[in-house]
Amino acid sequence: MNYTARDHAFIYGVLAQELLAAAPGSEDVLKQCIEVYGLQRGSRMGQTADAFGDARTMQTYLAYGEWAPAPGEMYIEIPEESPSAVWNVKKCPWSQEWAEQGMLDVGKFYCKYVDRELVHGFHSALELGVGTTQTNGDAFCYFKWNGADMTPEHKEENAAIGRKVGSVRLKTWAYHMGHIYKTMGEVIEKQLDAEVRARVYQKADERIAVRYGETLVELLHAALVLDYWVTPSLKAAQRLGELF
Repeated sequence: MNYTARDHAFIYGVLAQELLAAAPGSEDVLKQCIEVYGLQRGSRMGQTADAFGDARTMQTYLAYGEWAPAPGEMYIEIPEESPSAVWNVKKCPWSQEWAEQGMLDVGKFYCKYVDRELVHGFHSALELGVGTTQTNGDAFCYFKWNGADMTPEHKEENAAIGRKVGSVRLKTWAYHMGHIYKTMGEVIEKQLDAEVRARVYQKADERIAVRYGETLVELLHAALVLDYWVTPSLKAAQRLGELF
């Protein structure tokens, strides 16, 4: 099955809602779940940049994302490109999914923290400017990519990175869903306990199975063996079957 960003949004939303139901007042734990998840993704992006010989700057950050929007999936206005690029994201599959599924209560946490920590994971000295968010009822999500001076020359440099790297930087949505599923469980167990984690997973798995069937639940459980701090893009992943 070809999953999308909206499926990723649903998996996060279910886990987040079940966490807050199982442990009322655990908003700080949810925040930590998102922060660790963001740091892991950003770290993988940085590892890929290192492998291709590119410095970890805000400009190159924009070239090493691990997913790409499908046609029509997002709409971004760019009112400023210099000295730092500014994006106004007016259409977003995450906010759409959360609005339709009644998950804006937890979606607002994700939007507040994830992109900031993605940038920190790429390079700890980089700071993303985050402002309005659609999950808080605003018209668009505001991002200021501090230090990304997107002159025509720098745009061409990023385009050249795209041609050089190709699809190596990209991960499937199944991978991203497995990532959020595992990381949230790990943080919940560390900050609360294994019993809370088990209750959250049980309730979340039931809701996931209703929408997608048991096949996706089994896939998410299989994904628990992966190390999401390390990018598999540059590994001989096709040989893993020889180990089992």
